[in-house]
Amino acid sequence: MKRIITILIAVMLATAASAQQSVVDDTVARLDEQHRTTLVLGFSAGVNLYTTDNQFSPYYSKYGLMMQVPLLLQYDVSPHWRLSTGARLDFTFNPLHYNVDWHEVDDGNGYTYADGLEFQETFTGKQHYFTYFFHLGIPVQATWYPWPHEKRQLSVTGDLFAGYALGNDIFLNRSYADRNGSSTGIDDVHQVSHHVESLLRWKLEVGVTLSTDVLGLIHGVRFFANLLPSYRDPVTGSDLYLAGMTVYL
Repeated sequence: MKRIITILIAVMLATAASAQQSVVDDTVARLDEQHRTTLVLGFSAGVNLYTTDNQFSPYYSKYGLMMQVPLLLQYDVSPHWRLSTGARLDFTFNPLHYNVDWHEVDDGNGYTYADGLEFQETFTGKQHYFTYFFHLGIPVQATWYPWPHEKRQLSVTGDLFAGYALGNDIFLNRSYADRNGSSTGIDDVHQVSHHVESLLRWKLEVGVTLSTDVLGLIHGVRFFANLLPSYRDPVTGSDLYLAGMTVYL
């Protein structure tokens, strides 16, 4: 009888221990699942180096300055792979390469308005033109880590960004000097054009990014191409696309 009672107690203890271990395993699994998902607010800045086929357009830029503010929900599918999506703000400033001026058209009521840019042939002073884009959109990213335990050393990210420009303007800052005998006059003109038709609002950009934190000043390089046109030249009717490389600082 004592042997039977002893066996029953052992069986009960083993069952309790198994149940307790199952609870622990479930708790650990839930904790691991929770740690796989993170919400990240970030900031990045860099320089865009453009390589496009619009070198002979008044909208041509060799380089631009960019800033990004992403709010991403990240999910670690495995130690090597991470998926991310959320929302992102993109700020882009593109200095224009050529001397340009407003392309003006008649509105039919005796007034003119600027719908874009054209080349400036007579101006001999100094001017600064640049286009400005402020996009809000949704990024979708897939990141691969060659060394999961040292993720900051190297990562490769493929991304797709669909965005709409809440703001897209052309800024002009022009100054020139006139000399009449011994007197010299300096005339400064600053103009801002809003809602110019030649700056298009939608953006669908694909890119591949190599990121690292071991190089110091440079933290990554991204190759990108906008599948939608960024400009539509009102003079020629041509759609102009942007593609190039971003160096993250």
